[in-house]
Amino acid sequence: MRSVKKIVYMFAMAGMLCLVTPGIITRACSTDVSQVLGYMNQFRAEIGLGPLTFNDSLTQAAHIRAKELKTRFSHTRPDGSAWYTAGANLCGENLARAENEEQSRSLNVAYAWYISPGHSANLLSGYFTQVGISYYEEAGYTYIACEFR
Repeated sequence: MRSVKKIVYMFAMAGMLCLVTPGIITRACSTDVSQVLGYMNQFRAEIGLGPLTFNDSLTQAAHIRAKELKTRFSHTRPDGSAWYTAGANLCGENLARAENEEQSRSLNVAYAWYISPGHSANLLSGYFTQVGISYYEEAGYTYIACEFR
């Protein structure tokens, strides 16, 4: 729990995080999905959960979903179908939209999901063991999708 408190303190002192839920307004440049996963796993470890691992098919679905978010920022896809139709065996989804470079940083994305009850439920679920994460940038926004299984 100590490292989570350090992260919270870091945000409070620096005033780095600016979000709006429910979609979590979180923009791009420092995009490292491995770092996002590392922070997600740090949060999970704090409560005794095992790490999430990358899965190629989930990553492909996350690529599809991140690109679709520019058209419709929602858990409903642009064609009106449900989010889980973007791939096989999708069990959970976290989305974010970054409006500036600071918001798109790996720690900010992971932390935004951590402090949002709905997103945290996926992040901290003992049921999920695999993820796919993708960023898509267009017109000054970065869209981030994380698919869980």
